[in-house]
Amino acid sequence: NKLFHYIGDNVRLPASLVPLHSELISIHNNVEIASGVKFVVHDAIHGVLNLKFFGCLEGEFKEKLDCIEVMDNVFIGANSVILGGVRIGSNVVIGSSTLVNKDIPDGTVWGGIPARQLGTFDDFVAKRRLVKCPKDELEAWNIFYQQHQK
Repeated sequence: NKLFHYIGDNVRLPASLVPLHSELISIHNNVEIASGVKFVVHDAIHGVLNLKFFGCLEGEFKEKLDCIEVMDNVFIGANSVILGGVRIGSNVVIGSSTLVNKDIPDGTVWGGIPARQLGTFDDFVAKRRLVKCPKDELEAWNIFYQQHQK
């Protein structure tokens, strides 16, 4: 079944990520979506308003729907929320637990609630090249303890 409007090549997302109205979401190439990310393409206030003013769930107020597009080479950190009407540009990093409520331009790094620009993609890549992977868990713990000595 076609769950999303579009899914590009090399897209990695949690198996549990199938939001309501997923057909309103396009995810382009080389995108990594961490666990707990929520794509919110609709609201539910119409039910409250219809009950208040008309005494039923169906009435004058309609569900608001909007699309989300995630372009190429994007990482979206754990537990982030992406709201409808947002386009995330290419070469973008979204930090964990970020609320994305506006378009994100190409080549940037964002984090916070609401999202704010923290830097550029190129600066992030340069810093990431310096990260060394420990050879095993003992070395990882030794590095950790060195960094957290009082």
